[in-house]
Amino acid sequence: MSVLLNRTKSFICTKSFCKSLLVRNYSDVPKKFKTFDEVIAQRREEARRSLVVQVNSESSFNELYNYCSTHATVKDVHHYKNFNDEHFMLMEFASEDNVKEVLQTCCFHQKDADIMASKSPFVWFRATPGNKNKYEATTKSLAVKDGNNKVDEDELFGNLMECHTVSDQIQMLYDKTKLNDVGIRLRFMLARQLEVMMSSLYANIAIYPFGSSVNGFGKMGCDLDLVLTNNVNYELLDTNRRLVYQEKKCEGGRSPWQRHMELVGTLLELRVAGAARVQKILNARVPIVKYSHELTSLDCDLCYNNMSGVYMSELLWLLGERDQRVRPLTFAVRRWARTVSLTNPHPGRWITNFPLTLMVLFFLQQRRHDGFILPSFNKLVAAAGKDDIRIAEESVNCTFLRDLNKLPADSSRSEDNLETLLYHFFEYYAQFDFQEKAISIVEGVPIRKPNSLPLYIVNPLEQALNVSRNVSFEECERLKMEVRNAAWHLEAVLDGKKTEDWGLLGLLEKQSTRGVKKLLRVGHNHRLVSVKDLFAEDEEPKRKTDQQIDASVKDIKNAMVTKKETKERQLKFKNTQVANEVYRIKRNKL
Repeated sequence: MSVLLNRTKSFICTKSFCKSLLVRNYSDVPKKFKTFDEVIAQRREEARRSLVVQVNSESSFNELYNYCSTHATVKDVHHYKNFNDEHFMLMEFASEDNVKEVLQTCCFHQKDADIMASKSPFVWFRATPGNKNKYEATTKSLAVKDGNNKVDEDELFGNLMECHTVSDQIQMLYDKTKLNDVGIRLRFMLARQLEVMMSSLYANIAIYPFGSSVNGFGKMGCDLDLVLTNNVNYELLDTNRRLVYQEKKCEGGRSPWQRHMELVGTLLELRVAGAARVQKILNARVPIVKYSHELTSLDCDLCYNNMSGVYMSELLWLLGERDQRVRPLTFAVRRWARTVSLTNPHPGRWITNFPLTLMVLFFLQQRRHDGFILPSFNKLVAAAGKDDIRIAEESVNCTFLRDLNKLPADSSRSEDNLETLLYHFFEYYAQFDFQEKAISIVEGVPIRKPNSLPLYIVNPLEQALNVSRNVSFEECERLKMEVRNAAWHLEAVLDGKKTEDWGLLGLLEKQSTRGVKKLLRVGHNHRLVSVKDLFAEDEEPKRKTDQQIDASVKDIKNAMVTKKETKERQLKFKNTQVANEVYRIKRNKL
């Protein structure tokens, strides 16, 4: 395979859909690094200063803003809708004391005798009984409207089609599908809601989001993983203090925190506004409680003291912050894997997003002609100081450098653009020896497999574990085949022709959809009617009148439409998704 030509790393798009993209230059001097702990602390502080208010519609903003402004200082208001098309305002106040002042004006809703009153940062704004208060129009406006909406797929593909380069397509895919500010705020509001509920039951309670919600690789609508901790600080363990809290000892065959998580699940069912479909999974290695939050349309997993998950999120976040190309490239690879069905929403014998992310990070650690992009995990461990020491549950050592400002600058960092990196990612794994070698971001180079599993990807924090041990031999073979196909497709981009499968579109659009598009495609490049079909076979070719040509074309098109309608009816009974795609394309193109 030939090597892709390096394309420009930044661009200014004249189309209206590209105006939101920033001009990026990977050689720019990076801004001062903010640690993961600082980012989490900032988000938790935002949640303590915020309330989520259910309203009638976005037009309620002026009345709600003026009402709350009489009690406190409103900093920003973000609007969103849940899956039930209900409207909410996420209000951020100037201080936590402002939130307390506003909550003091709340009343309890007693329309049902079975409801027990509870306090929560989730409230609703009811209409004024009788005559409405007259509020003057405020100069303040919504910071965000419909902040929880996912991008429309047809609009996304249309925008990708208009991009100038594959690098622009990859960057646009990331910008339009990544978890936005409102999504992150809502996830920390859910953690805050549980903290408020459980603070009276447990000392020093803290609930942290982890996983895709905070590691920088989350997309809009991703699930929320939460960890409950009640680590006692050193002051409460001081042996010089004579008075000690009496504590309840847990008795029984099950572990204490299995029983505590069972209690938490019951509290979610009875006491947490918006919590629904609670499911307790207590016999797993890490007991969890799964539930859906209807006020934010989020699916949540709550576990206890799984700090290794938090530290893994921190490691991924650090590597994503190291270079601006890491996250867009990962988004493109994960979206491609979903399109070709390498990944699946349900657990099974296939690869998941986490191992795929490690594969991307490992590829970026490889030294090529102009250097590498990411350091190995061992380099982060070697550069760690005393403040970086972290020990998780079961004595898992999670010590690594937390402040990338202390990492020596790389003079040989690769300057490849996203298009080149994506091509070389597929080319690298098309030639990778999966039978003998394992993938390890710890070393940054392939290592020998310790067993005969089809795919071996080392967990960087628990290095004796294989995060892809569930992947079957058949799925590993499919992975090899798909990366080869993707590399061949991207190599064709060098021809410079922009078809409907151009660039990233050919990787992100399902094959069934592409087949339907080819069936219904109408245009100059794919002619449905041949000119010779307009003439009779038994006479010499001669010029026909315009009316005769139009009549002939009309007859042929009618026959084609009848054939298509027959196929559409067949597709309707076989595959509803494909049938819907047929109707959409027919509407747009015919």
